Amino acid sequence: MLFAVQALWPTQGRPCRVIACMFSPKLERRWRFHRLAILVAATLFAAGIALIGIWAVRASSMLAAADADHAPIILGVLIALAGLLVLCLIAYGAVLAFGRFPSL
Repeated sequence: MLFAVQALWPTQGRPCRVIACMFSPKLERRWRFHRLAILVAATLFAAGIALIGIWAVRASSMLAAADADHAPIILGVLIALAGLLVLCLIAYGAVLAFGRFPSL
């Protein structure tokens, strides 16, 4: 793939300098898998946050009805967030590792 990079400032009547850059197919493939890995991790994080939020609201309403302490819910949410972060990092690494293998 060939990209042209042009100057962004006015040239005062002179033509802009164009620099052609060529990226190797291997580098492009790595970049595509990097973006895919970020998309997978972000999607997993968003779904996890939604599920943790739903669980926290339901647990909070149950404990509010029983007049109980909310500390276990806060601790559970923090542990779930830590687990979700680790799971997102594992998914990101797995997609990147899959992208390292050449296509058949």
